[in-house]
Amino acid sequence: MRLRIHPHVMVARDGSRRVPCEIGTLEVPENRTRPGSRTIELAFARFAGGKQGLPLIFLEGGPGSPGLSTWKELPDRYLPFLEYGEVVVFDQRGTGSSRPCLESPFTRDLPLDRAVGRAEFLAECLTKAAATAAFWRARGVDADGYTTEQSADDVADLMSALGYETFRTVGGSYGSHLSLSVIRRHGDRLDRSILYAVEGPDDTFKLPSATDRHLARLAAMAAEAPELDGRVPDLLGLMERVFDRLAKTPAEVDGVVIGEFDVKYLTTSGLGLAPFLRRLPGLYLAMDRGDCTPWAEHVRQLRTGPAEALMPLVMDCASGATPARLRRIEAEAAASPLGDLMNLPFPDIGAAVRGPDLGDGFRAPVRSGVPALLVNGTLDGRTPETNAHAVLKGFANGHFILVENAAHQFAYEQPEVSAAVRDFLGGRTPSLSRARMDFAFVPDPRELAPRGF
Repeated sequence: MRLRIHPHVMVARDGSRRVPCEIGTLEVPENRTRPGSRTIELAFARFAGGKQGLPLIFLEGGPGSPGLSTWKELPDRYLPFLEYGEVVVFDQRGTGSSRPCLESPFTRDLPLDRAVGRAEFLAECLTKAAATAAFWRARGVDADGYTTEQSADDVADLMSALGYETFRTVGGSYGSHLSLSVIRRHGDRLDRSILYAVEGPDDTFKLPSATDRHLARLAAMAAEAPELDGRVPDLLGLMERVFDRLAKTPAEVDGVVIGEFDVKYLTTSGLGLAPFLRRLPGLYLAMDRGDCTPWAEHVRQLRTGPAEALMPLVMDCASGATPARLRRIEAEAAASPLGDLMNLPFPDIGAAVRGPDLGDGFRAPVRSGVPALLVNGTLDGRTPETNAHAVLKGFANGHFILVENAAHQFAYEQPEVSAAVRDFLGGRTPSLSRARMDFAFVPDPRELAPRGF
């Protein structure tokens, strides 16, 4: 494995931070299970800590979110951790500045002048996924190498190449899923691990019942919210009324015809995002009056934007789900207002990419003595708190913090959460088990940015 490293200065996108560091690349096998596999490059950055301590590596989510460009957008996610030692950020195999970067050369090609349904959208996703897989295989890519287990071994190899025998991990969402694989495969080298927005080994495909509980919680909050002034006593009924109307008569905004599927799919996609959750009741109130303006650009992007990159498709298909979970998802979807849209286009897309399957052994619970701090939010519509409770059972030295009103995020900006992290990384068990973030709905959709939620 060849390591290249040189001095650099990382500059935040807005110019607010200029931080000296080292950047480099590490060559690793593309597929460790195949003798003679070609090598690929992992891109990384290393930041010197303010005091001597064990190094920490950030594992971004997605899968497919590149750590280096995320640093440029959100440097304050990482910089506080320099207090505890050196910090390593990297682009996981197949993403960002790592090579190859398995972005799709294709775009979705769905019409804008009429409504599009689930079946048509799924068919387009499958077509473009198959084309993307064929494109990269024709260029020598071994798609079987793009699994969470291979990525976990990348983490171990990178830390070894940088001279670290023992290290720590921080990972959220898919990054927590990857962290759990690092713990299972290389736990003897881990001092401790922080897992937030927790995705367990068998949580890649989401349960419709979790989405239903999330919507019910939002509905109860909306009914009591003083900022909504009693205008949303029944959020679920309001949503159903909007769906029925769009199913019968799609709306047209700026040349885009918006139908029931579009709004359901985009709603499901936003259920982990705090800015969207704050605006959800107001958006549906506006649609109930016939105003779908804020959705138009999102629908345009949904139908004509870039096709999904190969790396996240193969990664998620390889992680997959146990047969029992797949049966449960199918049964729950039949009775759920949003069905299985939290997973679409999975699991169907697996046949299109023809990737590997890590098997049910990978999906079994992780059992470990590695000290772990788990943090989850009560308003996380993508990785519900039940995930964290289940994962916690496998950790003899685990501690869980539930953050009320936090969505799909770390909530490190909360002072009490930050103090608990300091205790944990200092070798102490945090006393905090529950924290709270402020949350208020935005009642007027005119407060939205013109092109976004």
